[in-house]
Amino acid sequence: MSTSEQKLQRLKERIALLLTKAENTNFPAEAQTFQEHAERLMVRYGIGRAELDAQPIGPGKKKEPIIEVHFDMRGTYRLGQRDGLSSVGHAFRTVTMLQTNYSNFCRLYIIGHESDVSTVKNLFSSLVIQASLAMSHWWGEEGKYLAWDRTDSEKVIERREFQRSFYLQVAERIRGLYQEESQHSGSGTELVLVSRKEQVDDFVSEKYPSLRRSRNRAATGSLNAALAGRVAGSRADLGFGKDVESNGTAGEVAS
Repeated sequence: MSTSEQKLQRLKERIALLLTKAENTNFPAEAQTFQEHAERLMVRYGIGRAELDAQPIGPGKKKEPIIEVHFDMRGTYRLGQRDGLSSVGHAFRTVTMLQTNYSNFCRLYIIGHESDVSTVKNLFSSLVIQASLAMSHWWGEEGKYLAWDRTDSEKVIERREFQRSFYLQVAERIRGLYQEESQHSGSGTELVLVSRKEQVDDFVSEKYPSLRRSRNRAATGSLNAALAGRVAGSRADLGFGKDVESNGTAGEVAS
């Protein structure tokens, strides 16, 4: 194992330790501190993998492949999920997001180096569960009373707006983490990230030479729903490396 690989392994162990501390403490403020520190280190770990892959190829070393996976969204809130999760994916500096809209579901394409794609898809699987739970709590405690005079379809739009705003806030947090880490690490890190993204862009251009911009936009909800979603998104768990257990199939999102 090279020196760079050893550093990444130690970093991974620190992240796991911080996440364990966050889950086991009885003090919310302390848990938040551990979680935020772990999230910063997760971004640093992802950048470290990119830097390791950018090093000259030596004996036995293979370049990390660029892959494409899809993430499907179905059900009533799929348009808000599509818009929000797409923003989350774009917040990661080294992946490209594409989308296709069908009559009864939406599909996001996550394209990038294998480890980056895995990180993004795992996070998506976690976030859709968190957003759904947060939306249900908000609607039961506050949202349905604020929207008491709305039609059924307008109430759906309110709940969809909550989820969309939840994801947009998460995207802002991830962009901020990348910006902080790039400023901390210097111009070399920025060059590595830009180069890694350019490789993905070249892959996409070659595979999809005739891409068109999507015009399928969803109606937005009220400011109250948007603000509530933003607040919930600011508390979302960004445990990029954690495996997620759910009753559904990863990548299949219901209403």
